[in-house]
Amino acid sequence: MSSPLARFAFVDSVHAAEVLHVTQDAVLDWIDAGKLKAYGGKPTNPFLRSSDVAALASELGVSDDEPPKRSKSASAKVQQRVTADARWSDVSIDEIRDWARRADSARRQAARTAALTARQRLDDLLSILEELSAG
Repeated sequence: MSSPLARFAFVDSVHAAEVLHVTQDAVLDWIDAGKLKAYGGKPTNPFLRSSDVAALASELGVSDDEPPKRSKSASAKVQQRVTADARWSDVSIDEIRDWARRADSARRQAARTAALTARQRLDDLLSILEELSAG
């Protein structure tokens, strides 16, 4: 298995996810289900016994010689987008107009497509957040 599993008694859930070739959310779900046990650390990145991670890797069929593989979780993807999109407040309408005047046709079309997709996803995000706060 990966050298940190052999060298250290504990690893964090990020490294465990890489070793197991799953997302960190999957590791957190296994902790919630009792398949893995957390030993301190942050609730979003707890420590796990390296031997437990190695045993689960064996159970899942992840071989010792497979290098760790990082998979971005849905939570991380959404948080990254929300953080990046929050920066739109730094851009004035005049700056947007100036950019649009200077951009070529292909760039404006690409921006339009991206903006329409972003608007749809942001509408979806708002709907889901409203559902969760209402229920």
